[in-house]
Amino acid sequence: MRALKRLFDYPSRWRTSRGYGVHSPFAYDFITKVICEKDSEYYAYAEIAAFCPRARKAGFNEIFAGQDMSVPEAWLLFRILCYFHPDNLLEVGNGHEVTNIVLNRAVPNTKVHIWHPDRHPDPALLGKTEPFVLINQFHTSYENILEKYIGQLLTGGNSVYFVRNLNTLPKMAQLWKFITSATDFGMGFTDGYTGIFVARKGLPHQMFYLLM
Repeated sequence: MRALKRLFDYPSRWRTSRGYGVHSPFAYDFITKVICEKDSEYYAYAEIAAFCPRARKAGFNEIFAGQDMSVPEAWLLFRILCYFHPDNLLEVGNGHEVTNIVLNRAVPNTKVHIWHPDRHPDPALLGKTEPFVLINQFHTSYENILEKYIGQLLTGGNSVYFVRNLNTLPKMAQLWKFITSATDFGMGFTDGYTGIFVARKGLPHQMFYLLM
């Protein structure tokens, strides 16, 4: 049923991915020049691809945790980090060698905060200028703590979220729903697998369904 729905939604997603019908200048630029940009060859693309499991070169051993990250998703994360260039980043579900490479190559000077339920909510991150939250996965035992902290960040007005595994982990889809419905401002962009939510108070609340 899900595959059939995606088939019917394909024409609409194709048009939106190319900017048709997108009236917000921010959303248009973000969609066409960052999320769905396919033509440029970024300087770190080859190195990032080499660490992704589906394109790993001979000689890399199998110690890495990023088994489910595809090359396109890793490149997408890289482009988005380069676009926002956050001063602070909170990573939920650390220990992912692919994301470590992406962070190091895209935003080497960004201060990375690793989520731990015993240390969060972390008041040091609240009030920072547009913190970036990368959510790979989380344990359901601290779901309420995580939602509470994200709620505090959203109340602050400006933050950006990159949520992975929406189609494979129900808890991730539920968290994505929480993030995108917790405010009356901000824009969400998703292909059903990955979600990006830009929680800026100056943006109207709107969702865009794309082909990433």
